[in-house]
Amino acid sequence: MKKHERPSQTKKSLKDKSWGYVSIIILAAFTYFFLGVGFHLGIISSVLITLVEIAIFVWAYRSSTPLFVICALVGITLAVALGISFSSPYVGSSPISVNLVLTPLWIVFISFLGMVLAAITYRSMKGKHKFEVILLVLFIILWLILGINVKYFEDWKLENYLTVPFVALIYFTHRWFKFSKISYTLIFIYTTLHIIGTHYTYAEVPFGFWIQHVLNLGRNHYDRLVHFAFGFLLAYPLRETLIRITNVKGFWGLYLPVDIVFAYSALYELIEWWIAVLFGGDLGIAYLGTQGDVWDAQKDMGFAVLGSIIAMLVTGIIRAYSQGKSYLHEFTSSLRIKSKTPLGEVALERFRNTKK
Repeated sequence: MKKHERPSQTKKSLKDKSWGYVSIIILAAFTYFFLGVGFHLGIISSVLITLVEIAIFVWAYRSSTPLFVICALVGITLAVALGISFSSPYVGSSPISVNLVLTPLWIVFISFLGMVLAAITYRSMKGKHKFEVILLVLFIILWLILGINVKYFEDWKLENYLTVPFVALIYFTHRWFKFSKISYTLIFIYTTLHIIGTHYTYAEVPFGFWIQHVLNLGRNHYDRLVHFAFGFLLAYPLRETLIRITNVKGFWGLYLPVDIVFAYSALYELIEWWIAVLFGGDLGIAYLGTQGDVWDAQKDMGFAVLGSIIAMLVTGIIRAYSQGKSYLHEFTSSLRIKSKTPLGEVALERFRNTKK
């Protein structure tokens, strides 16, 4: 132990490190399972690939947590995107198509190569925006890969009329408002889940059919998963925005992100309805993806709100655990009335008097 380190600080750092290694084990187990379900590799190949991945993750984590996050995101998302676009012959009619079939081992090799290149790039880059730059470049690569061999090209274009402006907005405002690395990571994961859905249309994502088969559900629920992710993953970036711009505290810092997720979910469902009416026919039906459920819009909003509630509950518990009584005081004081003077007609009368 270093002389200037306290025992409590050492215990905290060891606890943080242990959580990192738990994350590595979870990711490795996920990869092993994914290789078996998605790529149907043998046990020996799956074990060897998983061990190599663990070695890369441990090396990256010992270097820095952001580097570990970069490697994990690159390795997992690149393998998924390549598997989606190039694991089988393309039989559709998209104008953006490539007659290329990659074997599972090639897909894994390219994803590992991507991890190594991303790690080298991250370590060699200078400046405070390198984490965000790599995430943006990775998203563009994934978007280009998943834009090849899409199932319904017209629906893919419609879906991206919102995706591209959203990503552009995040990029062009980053100098004025720079999110935390956690928020950028959450935004990246959500947008990646979304562009996977746009490759197939939400109602026909194979992962959704797999969930339907395993849980014996009546329909493909991938769209429900992404709507849940909208609330669960984007509630924290919304909270960060509110706190840093409006300085909301306590209860309102947890409630308002849920409220905004609800409002945006309703707005999106209205946009879906408008686009479906505008284009009509099979394209409108494919864009809506209701799969015959008349309550689809309400359920989508419900899942988004549920995800945001869970995210804010986790955030509140973490803050309460780390700050203790100070956060409890902040929470209770945020519910107190700051001004006992009514508004409405009182404010109007005050305004009239100042103008006389």
